[in-house]
Amino acid sequence: MNYNIIQLVTTSVLNLLKEDLKRNKIKGVECLNWQPNSEKLANEMPCCLFYLYGVRENQELKERDPYQVRDKDSDGNTYEFLREAPLKLDLDYLLCAYAADPHMEQKILGRSILTLYDNSELSKLDDLKELTKHPSDRIGLRMMPINREEQIRFWTSLREPMRAASFYEITVRMESERQRRFRRVEERVLDIHQKE
Repeated sequence: MNYNIIQLVTTSVLNLLKEDLKRNKIKGVECLNWQPNSEKLANEMPCCLFYLYGVRENQELKERDPYQVRDKDSDGNTYEFLREAPLKLDLDYLLCAYAADPHMEQKILGRSILTLYDNSELSKLDDLKELTKHPSDRIGLRMMPINREEQIRFWTSLREPMRAASFYEITVRMESERQRRFRRVEERVLDIHQKE
């Protein structure tokens, strides 16, 4: 997977949420990757935010060893190289809703939570299938258990009043572009002499 994976995943989830809200007759809802800000969102209501607020390396899934890749050059000749281990990233997202009516806000949030729960295997989404050719390319989404204190800290850091929200983590694999070419041994000649 390439460096576009963060943007592709975010866009795919936003499209998934928007389509599902429409399908469930919750119409006119914008799905945005915006930082929560009541003032800026006043003209966008009703809206659902799926906001990327953090990116970090996943230490548990970290691969250390390079792996062998076989490819063909422009002349059709097969060559092999070692590619550096991929980078596993955890993307942290906030899901919340803004609407003039609290009932509508809760309806949007509830439907969006259910949509993400039912589609937690993001690599099955049509626009992400192409990116998941390797077994470890699985793109999974899970709701994070964020306690009250962490929520207060999060909203305080944004200088926004606390509101109902859920927090998610999506793990992605990003391919390294570093590679080392090598050639296989095709012939070995041994010259053995008997010692006198």
